[in-house]
Amino acid sequence: QKLQSSRARDRWNAADHLGRLGRGTDGVSEAVPALLHCAEDEDDDVRCAAARALGHIGTETCAPELVRLLADEDGGVRWGAAEALGNLGASASCGLVQLKEALEDEEEDVRGTSAQSLGKLVKLGAVAAADVVPSFIECLADEEWSVRRSVAEALGRCGAAAADAVATLRRVAEQDSNPTVKRAAQHALNSISGPSQA
Repeated sequence: QKLQSSRARDRWNAADHLGRLGRGTDGVSEAVPALLHCAEDEDDDVRCAAARALGHIGTETCAPELVRLLADEDGGVRWGAAEALGNLGASASCGLVQLKEALEDEEEDVRGTSAQSLGKLVKLGAVAAADVVPSFIECLADEEWSVRRSVAEALGRCGAAAADAVATLRRVAEQDSNPTVKRAAQHALNSISGPSQA
């Protein structure tokens, strides 16, 4: 009922609460149609909360709506949609093209979260590493350290299938200006090549 409240704050709270409950909670799937409606709300925060909740409790039928939200005018909504696609599971592979485009979003949070979600989809086997690794290699040069870290982590999720990124990851692990990025790159190298090979 609160998802249909006239107050945006009530709708946001309800969507946020549903997302925290997760898929295993009895009766939570009954809220999916109302969350899909909230994904079109006039309030940016409500759309973001609805997207994130759909990632936690939604089904494969939610994927097209989340892909649509990747093009939302609000950066927070795009971030929520990118995160949700990574949490939704294999059905989010329908958003491969849009998630790759989001790697170039003007908002750093959207770029980093899109990389994380693509890495999750590769790990699930829903997306081929060959479809994302070249884009990830380019993104390791992003101006924002948080994006470079997210991309390194995503490459680590790709495992041995990200072998083409090893040379670039080695350079990042040795030369990046941020120690967090260096550690993430080294961890990715360990995941790709094994500790003794990295």
